[in-house]
Amino acid sequence: MDDLKTFELPDVTCGGQGTDVEACACETPRKRGRPRAFDPDVVLETVLELFWMRGFANTSLDDISAATGVSRPSLAATFGDKEALYLKAMERYRNGISGQLDTVLQCNGPGDNLRGIVNRYFDVMISSYTGETEDCLGCAFMCTALNEAPRHESIMSVLQGTIEEFDARFEHFFTKAQEMGHIGSNQDPKVMSQMITSLTSSLAVRARAGASREDLKAIVDATTSFLFP
Repeated sequence: MDDLKTFELPDVTCGGQGTDVEACACETPRKRGRPRAFDPDVVLETVLELFWMRGFANTSLDDISAATGVSRPSLAATFGDKEALYLKAMERYRNGISGQLDTVLQCNGPGDNLRGIVNRYFDVMISSYTGETEDCLGCAFMCTALNEAPRHESIMSVLQGTIEEFDARFEHFFTKAQEMGHIGSNQDPKVMSQMITSLTSSLAVRARAGASREDLKAIVDATTSFLFP
């Protein structure tokens, strides 16, 4: 037994101090997933354009993959299925419009008036509906969701919520205007808000059908001059 030599284990102390670093399992870096190679915001902008021009039913995941350069599995992992991708794109569109409305639906000083404020709102909507091209755009959401809402509960829910959100925004706006004496006490803020949102929807449809920006503005001017003389 005295002739037996003691077998010494190599020093595998963690932290890079051992003599046999390769033997230390602690030194093996944990593999990480491949980093995302695309910007989700850029992808959503492209997806929004596709749905806006082609509609929900006529836009396939293969179309989206080809336009964005992102594979279908990567799209699914990041956004979900086609319906979820559509709703995320429309949410981005709605948020952009809402941000602009927060700016225009307020008084800009003593020389401002109710008609001027409402006209600024319609300027924002018309710009969105007509864009910078010759394409017939309309509202990205309203003009694409109407056909799909009866077949997709989630789209129906968001469509109803969007209409209610606009109604509530303008009802609050007209209630404040009434409190400040800009509209008569005999006028109903809720009904007035529904009139504005109804005109908004009509402009979206007309823009989709090819109406020019000048045509839409003429409709707005005639309506607001009647409502707010």
